[in-house]
Amino acid sequence: MLNIALLIKKYSVPFLFGLIGFLLLLTGLMKNQSLEFIFAAIVILLSAGVSALNVSGKISPSLTRIIGFVSLGVAIIVLFFTFGSVSETVEHQKDYKACKGLSIRNLKDAQTAQKAYLVKNKVYAPDWNTLVKFIKEDSIAILDAEGSVPSRKITEKERDYLVKFNLYKKGQAIDNKMNEMDAYYLSKSPICPFELTTFRRDTVNVSFIETTFTKNRSYMKERFDNGYGEFVAEALKFIPFTEKKDSWKIDTATVVIGSDTLSTVLIKGTLPLTAIKDAPKKETMFFGKLDNNDLSGSWEVQ
Repeated sequence: MLNIALLIKKYSVPFLFGLIGFLLLLTGLMKNQSLEFIFAAIVILLSAGVSALNVSGKISPSLTRIIGFVSLGVAIIVLFFTFGSVSETVEHQKDYKACKGLSIRNLKDAQTAQKAYLVKNKVYAPDWNTLVKFIKEDSIAILDAEGSVPSRKITEKERDYLVKFNLYKKGQAIDNKMNEMDAYYLSKSPICPFELTTFRRDTVNVSFIETTFTKNRSYMKERFDNGYGEFVAEALKFIPFTEKKDSWKIDTATVVIGSDTLSTVLIKGTLPLTAIKDAPKKETMFFGKLDNNDLSGSWEVQ
């Protein structure tokens, strides 16, 4: 019993280091860790083996010390490179997150601009110059609304006035409450009721870039909160972290679905950074399709 206790005490340190080295090596191989990490695990395993040989009397204490000092030196060097590798990995992950976040933001903005361009021109912008010019110089129509529709039926006098707009017929029964169209015409009439004196439903043209981006407080707050800076229309075409060397590619087409002819668009590009440092496959991001009018983005369906 004493011999077993002595053996446990004698080999506990080599066993502990051997277990740590084995677990680190297993983790490194299964989690695709760096070569420095795997090498450090091997050094720990070898040190555990030398320690076991020493306590068993197979090698002399002097040789053990020499091997120990050499292993310590190697371990320090490996740890230095491992620390540098970890720092680079952390910085890479930070850059990747920023790159993907800004890419999504820019693609969403291009998506919004293409939708507005389609409404006004019945087709999608075929290239970046056309889209950027639209964003910076064009306007869009928005509803300028004020007041609400009274919750009552129209009077006979109001009905007779609305006949000339083909909303009612002379003598028609008044069964339903006043609707938006009734309120609109009555608000502009000589017999405008008191409840509609402030009623307004007009369409006005406003600057697209100001309304959607540069003077949209919630949008600009989101940009600054995420560190994206000010909105610059010309910057939308460039894939982030490529130093303006790579651009998102725009493709447009026309497809016939049933009896409808539809304009379609696809904006696509590849991120310069990978989710895992030194991973071989890079990530492709896009929105839209060429064979149908689906404008959903790759970040929405993951």
